[in-house]
Amino acid sequence: MAAIAMPDLRRPAHLITPAYEDNGLFRSPVRRITVGLVPQAHRNNRQDLVVRGFLPDGAVIEVVFAGRRNRHALGIEQRLRALLFHARAKTPGWRAEGVDTVQLPLRVEGVWRSRFTRDAWGCETRHHQLIAARWALFDDAGVAHLFGEAPVHLAAPRPVQIDGQ
Repeated sequence: MAAIAMPDLRRPAHLITPAYEDNGLFRSPVRRITVGLVPQAHRNNRQDLVVRGFLPDGAVIEVVFAGRRNRHALGIEQRLRALLFHARAKTPGWRAEGVDTVQLPLRVEGVWRSRFTRDAWGCETRHHQLIAARWALFDDAGVAHLFGEAPVHLAAPRPVQIDGQ
């Protein structure tokens, strides 16, 4: 029996406005969070940048730079690669397990999203993702550089008036 392909119900890219995109990404209030990003990143099926990070309490999260903010995140990718290169060069006998010690501090404005993954036995595990709207990256002199955009939300729907009521 042939596998049935799921239809792609996404809008074409040219029809996605900033307000439409942000209405899907930022469904709850934006929070300010400090994160230490580590040089472990990948792209998801939408080509969003997903970077592993740590909260100040040690909790592991993923930070997602989605949609039009993706192009602003190229500097983060370059910084993480440079940090990893310098850590490997400075440390004789570098081991991949030490990647968690290489962190790029970032102050992020974003929203939380939970994702569930199912293992081979059917048990689900919750993972937390931080969807970044804006973020501050600090240079070597300690100066903050701001990237990203504040969320643009669609106007709340107005009640429909029928017969002048």
